Amino acid sequence: MIKFFRKIRQNLLSENKFSKYLIYAIGEIILVVIGILIALSINNWNQNRINTDKQQDYLIGLKNDLEKQITSFNSSFQFYELIIGKGESVLVDFSSIGKLTEIDNINSKLSFLMYTRGYPKITTTFNELNSTGQLNLIKEKSLRSQVIKYYQNSEDNQKAVEGNTENVIYNQIFPIIKSNIIIRPENFGFENSTISLMEKLKSTFENNLNDSNKEFELINAISLRIIVAKTNKYTIENSKNEAELLLDRINNELMKINP
Repeated sequence: MIKFFRKIRQNLLSENKFSKYLIYAIGEIILVVIGILIALSINNWNQNRINTDKQQDYLIGLKNDLEKQITSFNSSFQFYELIIGKGESVLVDFSSIGKLTEIDNINSKLSFLMYTRGYPKITTTFNELNSTGQLNLIKEKSLRSQVIKYYQNSEDNQKAVEGNTENVIYNQIFPIIKSNIIIRPENFGFENSTISLMEKLKSTFENNLNDSNKEFELINAISLRIIVAKTNKYTIENSKNEAELLLDRINNELMKINP
């Protein structure tokens, strides 16, 4: 093809048809430019298709992460409801009975208040997007901003929940409850190989609970445990609401990509 065009140019020059040669040369340049533009368009189309496929894969990854996280949020929410219920039942019974030792299953209820749960953090896809610098693959700017904001808020919420657990539960509540109960394996999900443990320590356990100073500390610790549980439940609930909003937005975007 190149030899063919070269031969035409040579013939025109040899015949001194300069004006025709000039027109031909301009036409050839236009053809080359058109060819380049077509090649660039094809390349851009291919790149856009690749980016769209990547965007879809990442959005599906974010969707899956959020669905798992929402399930964990629901589980955490139920956990905090149980903690609040156990704690409040002890306080109500104490108000009506006046003695901790006469509350049914008091050791089991107090033991349950020592349970904790971490913040459900599932950031696999976002971490990959962020570390590889591919967040811009999410074409919709408002959606991209919403994704970034959600995971920033999620990190702040995680710090709040874990801070409450570390600074309040482990440092203030846990030691008081631990010193006033009989730690029985079955209360923490393990098989009990010491059946007579409760009977042997029962008198010491009851004496502790009847001590007015320890009783005061324990009631305050239970109240504080309820407050922390309600605070963390509120944080989890907000995170879940944000996650559901983001999930809906991602589902809508996926519908646009694949109607």
